[in-house]
Amino acid sequence: MPPKRSEPSTAEYAILGLLCQQPTHGYQIAQELAPNRGLGLICPLGLSNVYFLLRNMERRSLVKVDQRQQDTYPPKIVFKTTAAGRRAFQAWIWQPLSRLRQVRVDFPLKLYFLREQDPETILRLLDEQIEFCKQYLAKWTALVDSAAADSFDCLAMQSKVATAQGTLDWLIEYRSRLVHQLPDSSSPCRAFSAKI
Repeated sequence: MPPKRSEPSTAEYAILGLLCQQPTHGYQIAQELAPNRGLGLICPLGLSNVYFLLRNMERRSLVKVDQRQQDTYPPKIVFKTTAAGRRAFQAWIWQPLSRLRQVRVDFPLKLYFLREQDPETILRLLDEQIEFCKQYLAKWTALVDSAAADSFDCLAMQSKVATAQGTLDWLIEYRSRLVHQLPDSSSPCRAFSAKI
């Protein structure tokens, strides 16, 4: 029986996104995912983790190895996405997220790769994430209202409400900045932002 294929992890999507931009070697990917800057603020990975994930993705046919001969050095190992890897990345990047933790972690990763897109192309996905957060927030707010005020359950649910509110505020603020980048102030997206 063949091994079960699972969805790529957040870190694997980060690597796929970099490889969709251009084939490169593991060391360069690790540089892009170094802690405390760029993608590393969202998904920090060390060199050994990068190579572990690359080999894992190679076994799952998401990436492949291309050896490039150099004049006086051993061949350079360069990784690139396969057609399956590109399809997986494209399906993921435009798919709205359905868990709050994913919105907080995966959504900024998506924005990193979408930042070169026209702002209007990102707004649909952003609007869907805002709607998800509003529904999540409403659900947990209602549960807080029905819980005993001094119970642990209420405390735990208030934590979920605070996290959801912070995420929703961030998404709305980012959407507002994005809308202001649009060239046409009469865009229907601008009109929609007034309703949020």
